[in-house]
Amino acid sequence: MDIQLLDKETLKVKSKHSTLVINPTSSMSKTEADATVFLSEKSPNYKVEGARVSIKGPGEYEVGGIKVTGLRVEGENVFSFDVDGVKVLVGKISAVAKIIDKIPEVEVVILDVDEQNDSLLTKIEPRVLIFYGEGKEDLLKKLGKTSSSVSKYSTNLEKLPEEMEVINLG
Repeated sequence: MDIQLLDKETLKVKSKHSTLVINPTSSMSKTEADATVFLSEKSPNYKVEGARVSIKGPGEYEVGGIKVTGLRVEGENVFSFDVDGVKVLVGKISAVAKIIDKIPEVEVVILDVDEQNDSLLTKIEPRVLIFYGEGKEDLLKKLGKTSSSVSKYSTNLEKLPEEMEVINLG
């Protein structure tokens, strides 16, 4: 599985067989994907080619072998994915904090840092924690983590670390 930041708001999650683009924007460069996934109800114009499915709300979906489950929290969506056997959670910190008790066990958590909520992180215990978004640098400092920024993170079920690893995606 590859997780890549395409622009400041847009992620690309690629499995062995499918590709999802999360929060595509009009400012990103043209890309191909099997599906688009939106963390908020608004969906701007975007440049994604080949997307057969656009997921904008709660429910259960399957796209090319990737199982997708969405929950809506006060106008924001939080999604869990099963990508090549790795359980992934994607959402904004503000939305994830409101449904922390409903979140299934996951190995990888990808958070858009829209607020400085470090208490949430003690309740989720993923093996990989990935931050992106405007407030990521401040949150990393608050946590005492210094991490150089990477534009792409790759892993699979066998490569997941035993101790939690924090990734600065940007």
